Amino acid sequence: MTIKNLHRYFASSCFRRLIVIVTVISINSIAPCLTSSATEGGNILSVKEAENIIREYVTAHSPWEDAQIKIKNINVPNNLLLSPDLDYEITASPKSTLIGRTAFSLNIKGDNSPVKTIWISADIEVWVDVVLTARSLKDHQIINSNDVYMGKQNLGDLPPGYLYKPEDTSGKRLKRFIGGNRPVTNDMLEDTPLLKRGDKVFIIAESDTIKVTAVGIASEDGYKDRPVKVVNLQSKREVFGDVIDGGTIKVRW
Repeated sequence: MTIKNLHRYFASSCFRRLIVIVTVISINSIAPCLTSSATEGGNILSVKEAENIIREYVTAHSPWEDAQIKIKNINVPNNLLLSPDLDYEITASPKSTLIGRTAFSLNIKGDNSPVKTIWISADIEVWVDVVLTARSLKDHQIINSNDVYMGKQNLGDLPPGYLYKPEDTSGKRLKRFIGGNRPVTNDMLEDTPLLKRGDKVFIIAESDTIKVTAVGIASEDGYKDRPVKVVNLQSKREVFGDVIDGGTIKVRW
């Protein structure tokens, strides 16, 4: 639909209406109380207006809330005049993630025919909750609740696999040193072993009709419900079994 008398909307009340068509937002969604000065037959697009247009596009086409979004370093062509006799639609560039530096095409149409395409760009930040280290943590340190806290970070700066629930770190052990105030990721953590190499264990081997027990020594660290190699002290043979708890191994039979 052609936008008639667009300059009257710019110069009058704060009334605006958002038109979303598939993946396109009409330029009518410019935020209330535009700050640029009107010119005869149109209005010059200001940086603030461009920010509001981009913000509405991002919130309409992403799972993030408005409060999470920050838009910076907006690049707008100088003296871009918005004529009331033309239609204006904005859309993100193909394959855009709407995070980081993003280009948008401002498509100008008249009588349903393309007139011109103008490109505007901006840095888009999305701030999310993330688990951060409260201090520097050592290699193989077991994490407790005092070692981490919840903070906000720009999604574009976060590494893959970042954690957003502190309970996901509870009882885990660090694979390597990590500095303070750093995001915690899945690949930094490992399960805490229930038994260590050299620990004495109770070996159980059983079937439907028979049960055999023995004492053994763990040949390696053992983790719950994972196989571990142990040496049967009586037979001196190595066997594999699943770790049941800190002192019990169940042999597969």
